[in-house]
Amino acid sequence: MTTVTGLAFPGESTVALREFDIPSPGPTEVRISVKASGICGSDLHSYIAPSGLRAPDGTTLIAGGHEPAGVVESVGSAVTGFAVGDRVLVHHILGCGTCDNCRRGYPVVCRSAARIAYGGGRNGGHAPLLLVEERSLILLPETLSFIDGAMIACGVSTAYSALLKTGVRAGDRLLVTGMGPVGLAVTLLAANMGVFVIGSDPNADRLAEATRHGLAHALSATDAAAELDALTGGFGVDAAIECSGAVPARLLCLEAAGTWGRVVYVGVGRQDLTFSPTDLVLKKLLTVRGSWVSSMAEMEEVTRLLARTGIHPDSLVSETYDLAAGEEAYRRFADGATGKLAFVYT
Repeated sequence: MTTVTGLAFPGESTVALREFDIPSPGPTEVRISVKASGICGSDLHSYIAPSGLRAPDGTTLIAGGHEPAGVVESVGSAVTGFAVGDRVLVHHILGCGTCDNCRRGYPVVCRSAARIAYGGGRNGGHAPLLLVEERSLILLPETLSFIDGAMIACGVSTAYSALLKTGVRAGDRLLVTGMGPVGLAVTLLAANMGVFVIGSDPNADRLAEATRHGLAHALSATDAAAELDALTGGFGVDAAIECSGAVPARLLCLEAAGTWGRVVYVGVGRQDLTFSPTDLVLKKLLTVRGSWVSSMAEMEEVTRLLARTGIHPDSLVSETYDLAAGEEAYRRFADGATGKLAFVYT
């Protein structure tokens, strides 16, 4: 057992440093020394919630953060795939491992009540040590930084999974709505594939940041539909990925997609969307899909892809912090900071 100081969310948009006891690994567990831990939009739900972020007992505070990368510090007696010193990132959803969805590599849709998340039910990466199951780990190649790994651990793999669902190829037109962290990651990956990326966001600073990562055209905030029609010669885009969860953006993706287009919804939104399926889906023969995080295989695949191509998603990080500055970091993120934010550990 080792006691460390980590970052907790007591509730009501507050953060606090707390001590956490991190056990030695059990037979199938690995303890990692965390080197980077990203801040994700999903963390904001815990940050602003009245009850904050707590263990399943509803009272015990846990360390936040579900985008960790680091170095294996110790391993359990039954661990065979990883060794002390290995560089790793963590798939943050821990499923039961035996249901049909887990067997497909999708713990994010595990059917068991045992499903839990690191940084969402049990301690996460906003602490210097993290205890995980071996099956949650993915090797991080030497050519990628720990911040690269933290970006892959959720945001970049989420973007990659959505891109795979669109089937876009070099030369295709792709609309991306919402230029937050996931939208930025979609832009980075798609632009490096030779895709013509069109972006939409009410925040001009976020559009400017996206341009640095390959955005080919930023839509104005006045009449995006008409602008898209002119830009595509009336044919519409080949595919659209919605990353904001906002109703107008969700509708714009359906309107902008051309015949045989593909629309993928990634952004989480709670408001209902009303539209005409006949006009916007049936008559255009659209494919509309949902996408949530990624499979283990997709996370491994995008890690290898980035290592081979020399693309570094750490470029998406605009600011880094130590845990002592956690209050400032989360305030900046909640206020809509452009780019990703991350904690780094020495």
